[in-house]
Amino acid sequence: MIITGQIVDSVDSEVLISASFPSYLIEKRRIDTVEIIVTDGRHISADQRKKIYATMRDISLYTGHDTEDLKNIFKADYIASTGAPWFSLSNVDMTTASDFLQHMIDFCLVWGIPTMDSYLDRSPDIGRYLYMCLATRTCALCGKKAEVHHSGEDRVGMGRNRQKISHLGLQAVALCPEHHRLGKGAIHNIPEAEFYDLHHIWPIKLDEHLCRQLGLKI
Repeated sequence: MIITGQIVDSVDSEVLISASFPSYLIEKRRIDTVEIIVTDGRHISADQRKKIYATMRDISLYTGHDTEDLKNIFKADYIASTGAPWFSLSNVDMTTASDFLQHMIDFCLVWGIPTMDSYLDRSPDIGRYLYMCLATRTCALCGKKAEVHHSGEDRVGMGRNRQKISHLGLQAVALCPEHHRLGKGAIHNIPEAEFYDLHHIWPIKLDEHLCRQLGLKI
């Protein structure tokens, strides 16, 4: 059940919300917690809408599904996953539009769907994108099949056997062989800091989920 309320007051980190709801249902069902979805009041931008429809177009080209059908399918899937109310891409708030776009990009990474330009250029949440690249072994820069690059002091080799050490908590990024070690500008061939600054990415800390996905020792 979704109801709409109004913010009537805010003090520091606390917000008072007024919403109409039958009190007898609260008592009958013993409701004592609620979930709140906050809309930021700003409508979807032209750039967000462009990236959403470009991503739908790429999925359509890859799968053969009609873009209008895909829009409804993805909206329904997003709503089922997040509990958000139904929305229109004509006037949805910017926060929901951003999260919806990232939801679609996650789908593309999981299923290996190619796009006309880099996922990195479309992604509104780079941290989440870099995490998903590791989880799906997708190069964060070009979308090709990736290797795991351990970053900085967390690099393996040179006396650190990747089969024996625990990878939990180590910093890593997903890169294809060309961007990892073979190309002239690969991260193994230029200073790491320069590579990260050039491509505007950064390493992600490996958690238990990523270690299991990547087959790395915990």
